[in-house]
Amino acid sequence: MSKKIIFSSGGTGGHIFPTINLMKYFSNKGYKVLLVTDKRGNNFLINNHTKIKSHIINTDTPTNKNFIQKILPFIKIFYSIIKSIIILKKEKPKIIFGFGGYVSFPISFASRFFNIPLIIYENNLILGRTNKKLLPLSKKILIGSQIPTNLPKRYISKIFKVGNILSENIVNYQAPEKKYLYNNFSILVLGGSQAAEIFGQIIPTTIKMIKDQGHKIEINQQCIPSQKNLINEFYNKNNIKNNVFSFTNDVLSLIKKTDLAISRCGASTLAELTHTLTPFIAVPYPHSIDNHQYLNAKYYESKGCCWILEQNNFNSENLFNLIMTIMKNKEKLKNVHESMKKNDSKNVYNNIESAIKEFV
Repeated sequence: MSKKIIFSSGGTGGHIFPTINLMKYFSNKGYKVLLVTDKRGNNFLINNHTKIKSHIINTDTPTNKNFIQKILPFIKIFYSIIKSIIILKKEKPKIIFGFGGYVSFPISFASRFFNIPLIIYENNLILGRTNKKLLPLSKKILIGSQIPTNLPKRYISKIFKVGNILSENIVNYQAPEKKYLYNNFSILVLGGSQAAEIFGQIIPTTIKMIKDQGHKIEINQQCIPSQKNLINEFYNKNNIKNNVFSFTNDVLSLIKKTDLAISRCGASTLAELTHTLTPFIAVPYPHSIDNHQYLNAKYYESKGCCWILEQNNFNSENLFNLIMTIMKNKEKLKNVHESMKKNDSKNVYNNIESAIKEFV
């Protein structure tokens, strides 16, 4: 009988992408894998034709709500824990992986009733609120880079640094040495799993400003669906080579031809860019929970991998000046390229398998 692992994750990109990547790896290794998620996470499986068994849990979070507003979430949490107990009794997994997001709490919490080992994975520089609540129940806390700033010292012994969980095609990608051409530059814009509306408002004008300076620019830009036609028309009108998209399953093909990226600061996205040796301008989402995107960006800036442009300074003129400075300084681009070589996650899957082998 194959060993079974239950994975639990919220449905946002920062949670679901590394979860699916790890599930695919263990499935290929002969394990039975099962996902417990919300409707968003399940829709991701359906839309991407990923054949993984799943259970949907309808729960909520009482965070940032007044006393009256907290009543319904607590009722939902109670019933989702009951449902989780039923799932665990039926599935009988060897371990549970919690990837964060409030939907991962019920099944992770229910693990204590069956003495099922709970493993937490955190790829941000600050522990997510769900993962922080689950610390006492966890056997191990796997982290992508450095120890989260808000981790209580009494849990340090549970920490295992494994690297960032990236798709295997990115992990196995060998980035070539890049020759940066001042008059032929390719820019990739990544806005996160739900894109970034402000990128669609600011970046096209900036790209035109660069083209008007006589530079040949190619732009691959992620945007929200409602912006797609307008942005595409703007680039075509100004004879700018472009690919405007709302979502892609093959970001690696875009990264391969990219000289510089402009990106939100989810941990997985920044790890992908760093692993593929792609210099980037980090624009943290200012309303991310516990400001984790800014902390992610500062980590990579401290490693010499990026430039930070905060959203309150994110306008066409500032972005234009920064990109022009970067384009003119080939030596700086090469230095960033070299710095990124020290921050890879090539052994992440082996590291995780070693970390959990005592439980399976």
